[in-house]
Amino acid sequence: MLLVAVAGQEDATPTPPAPAQQPPLPAALAPAPKPQAREVYDVHLAIDIPLIVVGGAAGLGRILFEDKLVRKRCPCDPAGINGLDRWAVGYHSEAASITADATVYSVLSVLPLVDLFALGFGRAWGEDLVVYVEALAVDTALQNATNFAVARPRPRTYAGDPAFVKSGEGYLSFYAGHVSTAFAGVMAAAYTIRKRYGEKVWPWIVGALIASSVAVERVASGHHFPTDVAVAAVIGTGIGIAVPWLHLRRWDTHVQITPVGAHGLGLTGTF
Repeated sequence: MLLVAVAGQEDATPTPPAPAQQPPLPAALAPAPKPQAREVYDVHLAIDIPLIVVGGAAGLGRILFEDKLVRKRCPCDPAGINGLDRWAVGYHSEAASITADATVYSVLSVLPLVDLFALGFGRAWGEDLVVYVEALAVDTALQNATNFAVARPRPRTYAGDPAFVKSGEGYLSFYAGHVSTAFAGVMAAAYTIRKRYGEKVWPWIVGALIASSVAVERVASGHHFPTDVAVAAVIGTGIGIAVPWLHLRRWDTHVQITPVGAHGLGLTGTF
């Protein structure tokens, strides 16, 4: 009987209540999932990588073979220069030359890092990087082909600077590589900002001001004539816009036929 009583007491021991469950947070207070970065480009590595390699090879070829490929033909008479450019002969600011180098290399290096900070590692940033590097590669290939084909002496070569007269680099004035590269890089970045965030004004203005400062510095340093930097600005801008545009995702480029007036048709589109 004692054993039965003890067993009964044990059975009667109340079990502790289960901890109360926390009520779910209202939807308005729940943390929102982190949105993924919008992808704006389609890349095709089978095409993009060879283009990047060609651009890199053009830059490397210039470093290795410019003295063998260029036509050295000075001392030259500045009287043969057109009136728009002749005044640049005699400019030789080393400070401007250093500033131009620092501006181009620092800006072109920082732009992908700013994009990485905004997007983080991921597919969107990788696509941006491929398009950006490809724009610079296409620009590099085109500018180097033109430099060697034209072989225009630089202002400092016309001025008789021995370091320029005797080197292949002294005959690669047209068109300005630093300027074209700067414009291609900042315009590609501005185009990407426009397509991802909708900014229509300030990226283009800021980019143009930075690249234009390089153009002024390259003339002041005696490396280029005004026509060299003007043509470079146009070509660099064109490449910086064209390469990203060609990579736009299909839904970002839309063309359709729409009625115009009572009996006409026209093409409208968004790019």
